[in-house]
Amino acid sequence: MSKDEISSTIKGLKPKKAPGADGISNQALKYFPEQVIALLAIIFNACFEFSYCPTSWKEATVIGIPKPGKPHHLPSNHRPFSLLKAMGKLFERLILVRMRRYLFPTDGDPLVIPQQFGFRAKHSCPQQVHRIVEYILTGFYPRRQKTIAVLFDVAKAFDRVWHEGLSTNCTT
Repeated sequence: MSKDEISSTIKGLKPKKAPGADGISNQALKYFPEQVIALLAIIFNACFEFSYCPTSWKEATVIGIPKPGKPHHLPSNHRPFSLLKAMGKLFERLILVRMRRYLFPTDGDPLVIPQQFGFRAKHSCPQQVHRIVEYILTGFYPRRQKTIAVLFDVAKAFDRVWHEGLSTNCTT
């Protein structure tokens, strides 16, 4: 990762995002001098080369935001937000930029199918629902065909994940 790549990524960060436990805001990152950017390039390149992400970068402060119109005394009526540390967020953003270049090359076919909407920019859930509805409607007109759908309710799926195993597998 070059100093220019890091600098341009920092410039693209939203300044109003909340800082993590380290207290470093995105606004503060924008004022880092050239020498600090050069040190970050060395650190990030070493992390990238050795497939290593410091544990402290992955630690988050979790806060609960109450869901509107729900009783606030129940923990299930709060939406959890993870406030990650600035260096971890920056490193993840740099990796994301590289992954997007690989998955969606400008000079060839993308490696991700067009039907993939999750974790893609400008591909929202309502757009995917609209796409499914359009597909169903094409079965009705001009010919009356049958359409079958299989739906999964994954609203609480992450609550049932074996978190220790998941975090262990992600760090290897």
